Amino acid sequence: MMVPAWMYPVQGFYFFFRNAHRLWQRVARFVLEVILAIVGILALLFTLTFPTQRGFLLKFLPHWTGTPGAIALILLETAIAIVVLFQYRLESAQRKLFIDVLAIRKVKVERATGEDHVWLEETLIPKLVGVPAEADMSRVAKNKKASGYLSQVLTEDEHPIMHFLITLPLNFVPVVGNVLFCFLNSFPTAISLHHYYYTEMKGLSSEEFSAVVHAKKPQYQSFGFVASAFSLIPGLDVILVLTNAVGAALWVADMEKSQGSIKSKWGLQWYDKHATSYGTFGPSSSGESSSQA
Repeated sequence: MMVPAWMYPVQGFYFFFRNAHRLWQRVARFVLEVILAIVGILALLFTLTFPTQRGFLLKFLPHWTGTPGAIALILLETAIAIVVLFQYRLESAQRKLFIDVLAIRKVKVERATGEDHVWLEETLIPKLVGVPAEADMSRVAKNKKASGYLSQVLTEDEHPIMHFLITLPLNFVPVVGNVLFCFLNSFPTAISLHHYYYTEMKGLSSEEFSAVVHAKKPQYQSFGFVASAFSLIPGLDVILVLTNAVGAALWVADMEKSQGSIKSKWGLQWYDKHATSYGTFGPSSSGESSSQA
């Protein structure tokens, strides 16, 4: 049974530990390596850079801020180093968990049919970008800047690592900064956990994938907000970034067990019932593109 999207990270946490005998072996080595790397980097930075960074801060800040400020900088530098060093390993571990969870739930994902692709290309994408369904989408894209309007608009939020690194310093501001960090990272974090499902398992193109997740953006934002908050819990963050992938897989399992076409599985029937554009990406020049098409 489907539950609100924000609950899936919580369910993922409990599901992981209820099935630890099957899932832990997949990620045990990765978790151990990350913990050892964190300890090693912290020891190295505190030994080699702490006095220098403290002295630098004291040149500009009150004396009492020197030590906590230097510690905060070292923690930030450690977090960045871990992300850079282990990003690809993390994605691999999350993917293994994702596949295992679907196997435990006995869910077989079938690729999207030709009819599904036609609906995505001729109904969903045109309504999202605010052009008539009969418009030639390839010509619309060619009339836009850079690599095409569709690619530019529909992929603008799909850079989770960049979002994470840029917004990480916000966590130095208690409560307000933490909430803002979670909000800004919510959508990129959530859709990155479903990228494998939509593109590899369902066979969607990058533009189709982007259209689907943008059509479900409020749900992905609520999921990603909780998932991002989990990643900030000290001591458990290494495990929780993995259980977030378990929660994402549970969400997919519930969608796949629903009956009907992808429209009903993914909750996109709205776009068949409303003839006008959803308006999320309706460009000011959409009318121009439509006329040119």
